[in-house]
Amino acid sequence: MKKYTFITLVGLVILALAYGINAVLAAPTTVPTTQASVLHPDFPLLDANGTNVLESNGAISTMQTCGQCHDTEFIQSHAFHSDLGLSDYNANSEGFDASNGLFGEWDPMTYRFLSPAGDERLDLTTAEWLMLNGARVVGGGPAETSREGKNLTDLNASKTNPETAIMNADGEVFSWSWDASGTMEMNCFLCHLEAPNNEARIEMVQAGKFGNANTATLLGLNIVSEVDGAWSYNPAAFNENGELKDNALGIQDPTNSNCAACHGEVHATEDPLTFTACDLNYPQTATTGQVVSAQRINASGVNLSNKTELDRSWDIHAERQLQCTDCHYALNNPSHLSEIQSNNPEHLVYDPRSLEIGEYLERPDHNFARGESAQFNVAPEYKGTMRRCENCHDASKGHADWLPYIETHMDAVACETCHIPQMYAPAIQSYDWTVVSIDGTAVETCRGIEGTPNEVTSLVTGYEPVLLNRTNSDGQQLLAPYNLITSFYWVYDDANGNARPVRQIDLEVVYLENGSYAADILAAFDENGDGQLSTNELSINSSAKEEAVKTKLTALGLNNARIEGMVQPYSINHNVAKGEYATNDCKACHDADSRVSQSIKLANSAPVMPVFDVDNNVNGTGEIVQGKDGALYYQPNPSNDGMYVFGSSRISWIDWFGALAFVGSLLGVLGHGTMRYLSGRKQSKGQARTERVYMYDSYRRFWHWLQTAAIVILLFTGLIIHRPDIFVRSPSAEW
Repeated sequence: MKKYTFITLVGLVILALAYGINAVLAAPTTVPTTQASVLHPDFPLLDANGTNVLESNGAISTMQTCGQCHDTEFIQSHAFHSDLGLSDYNANSEGFDASNGLFGEWDPMTYRFLSPAGDERLDLTTAEWLMLNGARVVGGGPAETSREGKNLTDLNASKTNPETAIMNADGEVFSWSWDASGTMEMNCFLCHLEAPNNEARIEMVQAGKFGNANTATLLGLNIVSEVDGAWSYNPAAFNENGELKDNALGIQDPTNSNCAACHGEVHATEDPLTFTACDLNYPQTATTGQVVSAQRINASGVNLSNKTELDRSWDIHAERQLQCTDCHYALNNPSHLSEIQSNNPEHLVYDPRSLEIGEYLERPDHNFARGESAQFNVAPEYKGTMRRCENCHDASKGHADWLPYIETHMDAVACETCHIPQMYAPAIQSYDWTVVSIDGTAVETCRGIEGTPNEVTSLVTGYEPVLLNRTNSDGQQLLAPYNLITSFYWVYDDANGNARPVRQIDLEVVYLENGSYAADILAAFDENGDGQLSTNELSINSSAKEEAVKTKLTALGLNNARIEGMVQPYSINHNVAKGEYATNDCKACHDADSRVSQSIKLANSAPVMPVFDVDNNVNGTGEIVQGKDGALYYQPNPSNDGMYVFGSSRISWIDWFGALAFVGSLLGVLGHGTMRYLSGRKQSKGQARTERVYMYDSYRRFWHWLQTAAIVILLFTGLIIHRPDIFVRSPSAEW
């Protein structure tokens, strides 16, 4: 009986507990208010005067707003993305480059020349430079400061000063007021927001409303709106203290998408990937074909040749969820202490001068770690500081099961050479500014695509990068993949004897008239007489065409007008493939048709023979040759860099030495046999009784002659192996 009573009591207790728990769970709960991020608290938005924008309704000052907690002056002065070559600017430098960055370094593709003070013909002024390049300018540097270090707003407006002038499409020059347009502060929002409105920012920059650009970055986030040309802020986005609620912005570390705003195509969604080919608004993709995406290539929306067979991601590091900042980190970031201290003296085990996290957050160095790229020369002192392949991967273990002489390969070949064997997006091949299209732009050609880029009927074929030796900042020479872009352009000498690229506006005057080609140009270029200029006809491929243009340039007052050309290397470091898709066949390099010496097409035609650009770390020691088809090619020659590739390289004195050794050995065998034969003939044939006695038995005689035959045969097969191009009839034969 007691047993049943106990069971009953336990059941009642459980029932009571269940009822109580249910009552608690059923009771209404207070919905917690959204809390600001502990890591980033709410903060007021300030204008340039330090006043809360809720009071002033003015444009946001990122320097004032972010400067409440962070040392924005330090950050801006330690950011080559902001400086862009301003600190290196030298108007008196020889050549077209006045600096080593975007501000002052002449790009033959974008073409416009940043005019120094006192130049004979005004081309690109500071204000127009900012309008044209604003999509890639984060602010600060030349967007706020003059070439002499003054605030742009402190300069007196004058149309004779390229820093306070602007030229319209007709060539008329007007003064530019920086007080009216405002300047553009370093835009922290652009890199540190989850969804910055870069399109609205660019629209403001291109309209010359520089002071409003940073505020426009917040449009569409329910924080600010533009009403009749004035800013209006949404009070609901702010707390009772007039501080912006942090969750309204989504402040974060920079992601790949943030970096893509300036650098190139980054795909981070599950939608089928598509891209805009050969578009300089996406410079990294346009110049090399690099696309950063974790998506499988065969799942993309690209009309790509053999796409179904490409069951690999566009980039293995993107597939593994790496971010740009994992390799390109702030150089004083304490979480990267091991890389930072790698440059310390060998005897220093620990550097106590490393920053605490609070110190770092106040003054993060924005001179980010960087690689050895050929196309970016700004702040060269930071080249070679980024996290490289060997910082994460142990080549001796990853290649131990198949690659012989691992250290030898790693000392001579960059990882990208084998792990980026093929590009699967088009890239620019050439820019021809010796002629202009009907819209006033250059004639552009792309490699890796059949048909017109960005048309749905065009087939993307991709291309194999050319392999060239680069010299790293530490002096090491490594073979690495590149795309080569060839540009042709007109040059003239001004009254001061300075060489200058012919202005785009002058080219339009020469070629165009009332929206069509000028009659004399049409007569000189229209080869089939149909009254139209095709792409093939719009090329200076004869002295008559060149003279027709040169005559008109001379008539404009341009002295010694002439055509020049330049070949520029562009580094390829992304679109990395994992091992099974990388180059792992020894014959790819160690063969007569070696990848190391494989040529790459430069241009379909060439008005002049271009020169290889030497203002980079790439060894352009190969040869630029013109093929039978009239096209221009670059032929690498590794031996000019002191590189010997077994099975591919040819060293003439070794060939001659081998030939002499072969002939000497053959003559030695033949001479020895001949002398033995002649000696035997000279022996007397008298009646003396003789008896033939063999000195060696049959086995030894057989072995002797077998060795003789083997040596002769090996000599011939050695010639075939060393020079199959001479001694093998079929080029596909293998030995």
